[in-house]
Amino acid sequence: METVLPGVFIDVRPEGLIVPGRVTVGNIGIVGTASKGPVDEPVILGSYAQARQIFGAYDAWNDGTAELTLVRALEIAYNHGATTVVAVRVANGAQASSYALNSGAATPAVLLTAASPGTWGDGLSVNVSPAEQDAFIEGETVEVGADMTLTHTEIIESARNRILVNGRSRRLSYDLGDIMPEDLPAGFIGVNRTTGALAFPTGEAPEAGADVIASYATAAAAVQVTVRYGQAEEVFTVVNGNDLIRDISDPVQGSTLVTASLVGADGTGALQASAQPNAFAPFQGGTNGASGANYQVGLDLLLDEEVQIILAAGQDETFGDELDAHCQVASSDAVRRDRIAVVGTQALNNDRSASVSQVTNHTLASDRVVLAAPGITVADNAVSPPVNVTLPGAYAAAAIAGLLSSYSPHISLTNKTLRVGGLEHRYNSAELAQIVRSRVLALESRQGFRIVRGITTATNTAWTQITTRRIVDFAKYGVRSAANPYIGLLNNNRVRGALRATINSFLASMVTDEMLVSYELDVSATREQERQGIVQVVMTLRPTFSIDFIQVTMFLE
Repeated sequence: METVLPGVFIDVRPEGLIVPGRVTVGNIGIVGTASKGPVDEPVILGSYAQARQIFGAYDAWNDGTAELTLVRALEIAYNHGATTVVAVRVANGAQASSYALNSGAATPAVLLTAASPGTWGDGLSVNVSPAEQDAFIEGETVEVGADMTLTHTEIIESARNRILVNGRSRRLSYDLGDIMPEDLPAGFIGVNRTTGALAFPTGEAPEAGADVIASYATAAAAVQVTVRYGQAEEVFTVVNGNDLIRDISDPVQGSTLVTASLVGADGTGALQASAQPNAFAPFQGGTNGASGANYQVGLDLLLDEEVQIILAAGQDETFGDELDAHCQVASSDAVRRDRIAVVGTQALNNDRSASVSQVTNHTLASDRVVLAAPGITVADNAVSPPVNVTLPGAYAAAAIAGLLSSYSPHISLTNKTLRVGGLEHRYNSAELAQIVRSRVLALESRQGFRIVRGITTATNTAWTQITTRRIVDFAKYGVRSAANPYIGLLNNNRVRGALRATINSFLASMVTDEMLVSYELDVSATREQERQGIVQVVMTLRPTFSIDFIQVTMFLE
């Protein structure tokens, strides 16, 4: 700024107003198989009802197995406090259900296909019956020439009737049975409502090559196509296959249940009515692709999502190494999505001693992986009336993940209760001690069903408690959030002081919230670091630990 004339010149520097952004460590990322919904696409969910709507119902637990894992795990997680979930459905060669509508010549004309692959689509059905209202033709291209005629006749008078000539909208307002073309007022277009022939005022006929698009109501050969799924129905009044495809594909008023495409026909023939007026033909051919579904693909899709707790629905400890590798990559400086995974044990041996050995012989050792055991008993809502079934530890992991997401980072899961009907095994104190020493988050039956200790599988005792890992991740997230707005600002004492104040306010709030006992913070840069654009931030954090044991010494006098 060049100051020539006297006055007051103000330069406002807002660095002192920068505050850390909102920090959360309670979002769940989950991968699993389902009967409905998009495949290999992260979907943000806000409730279990939304999960059911998007991914469909899970299948009944039959002889200790079921192929659909995603929605069952989501039900358990939401029952234990989950709020925000990012879900990925994985599948291997899933097929969508379909049904082909015939033209008047009894040949396939339009293929209706379920909006997503899976057996849910076999619940779709379709009926073609005489129209109960006029059809509306949207966006028909009209060939420019001496004899310009709409494809469909018996034009119905409607305020929606329009002709677009090179993008300019003009109304179809005169029936040529009542007025001659040369008598048409300027700007209007006439139509013979019996033959569909168009006429333009003198001097206003479109030139060769003009873009002429017609939209109009007609009663000619209209049929009503009804697609039904459960209590939901979608009704389309159309004159042929092309018209049906246009209506179903409409981005605003189209179908959410099916897509439509031509099958070996030009789409101009009338659609053949159903054999019976009220008969609905079922869709067929849907497959879920659950067998051989690639969970790793789903995990990779979650790498860039804002989630902190990872769950592989229905997968047990044999998938633990993959979960650990995912969490380590996501928590690296390259990705910066710090997270922790929860996995469960396999279905346990009925022999008690063999069951304990099976749980304790795991090979997981990571501060970012929690192993839960034993399995849990819950209601199976895939059958009516619901019945209680005992699920393996893979689904106990869903309960732990939901519970973990509902608590602040410094709140331990130790001694917290699960809302389940029972446990796969009930271990005695000696067995529980052996399981806990093996770095397993064990469940016990004691005044309900409780978590013995909230621990990770880490062999490094500094990371034994889940809370320590989550508090540190919370601090990393918050410091990044506080520091990012300073990237690109001046590297001088004033800005570094503002940076220190912003980070300090975040860490002070962690002390107030009892996540930290205390901390030390230093923000500095040498002259060489200033030239390289580097600011050095050094912190010493003293996290709060939870009470796992209470030792009582009694003196009697």
